[in-house]
Amino acid sequence: MSEFTSGNAPGFQSQIESQDSQVWWSGRHGQNLVATKRVTIDSSNLDSGNTPTTTLRGGVLLAIEDATGNAYLYDADANDGRQIAVGILEKSQDMLVDGVATDRYTQMLVHGLLKESQLVGTDDRAKTQLANRFVFDSDLGVAGGELMHPRGVYRVSTNQTLTASQNGLMFIALAAVTFTLPTKANGLAYRVFQIANANLTIVGNNDIVHKGDASASTVAFSTASQKIGSHALIECMYTADSTLKWVVSNLGGTTATVS
Repeated sequence: MSEFTSGNAPGFQSQIESQDSQVWWSGRHGQNLVATKRVTIDSSNLDSGNTPTTTLRGGVLLAIEDATGNAYLYDADANDGRQIAVGILEKSQDMLVDGVATDRYTQMLVHGLLKESQLVGTDDRAKTQLANRFVFDSDLGVAGGELMHPRGVYRVSTNQTLTASQNGLMFIALAAVTFTLPTKANGLAYRVFQIANANLTIVGNNDIVHKGDASASTVAFSTASQKIGSHALIECMYTADSTLKWVVSNLGGTTATVS
């Protein structure tokens, strides 16, 4: 179970506050599977969506920066460890001590049943990172998971417009199929595989990275005698600050035409 903490480093200090938000839910007989870990939240953290920004809301996702080992708010397009969600801040935390931003020593949730509606700053990639330790109440088992072991396999024979709710699925094409990618969101991922002697086509919006092209609209597996076994992993990720792209990996080794 979690325990109350003031946010102060161990010792006699002032500024003890409490907060009554609850980001976890209970199962049968009150079971919540909650486990916590103590962390130091770096004094530089600001919650841009809150007023004041110096108070971090309960439910924000936390990550550990590589250089300092301190906790920071999850930042999907960072490149220093902050892009890997590791836990949840259970209670709101004021970062000011006597008006000065100060490192805060508190707890984050690292295991349990979570109310997704109470989380702040989450996305599909963060949910995938947390899925082996948390259960989200709104979509039990719907998070993407590892695409080398897809959470489900569908056989399709007509064109498909993919959706965010299909994240983590693999599609086996039984005929010529065009897969149209959804609105980009960090962490969305799919696998597509062609079992018929027919074209397999992936369509984006000048936002696909594959085979020498960083702004492609189409990846088509249509070369004669190389259609069967065409196989692609499609992942949405930050390839630069504030830049989401669809990264397409050719798993089948068949020839792809990029345009």
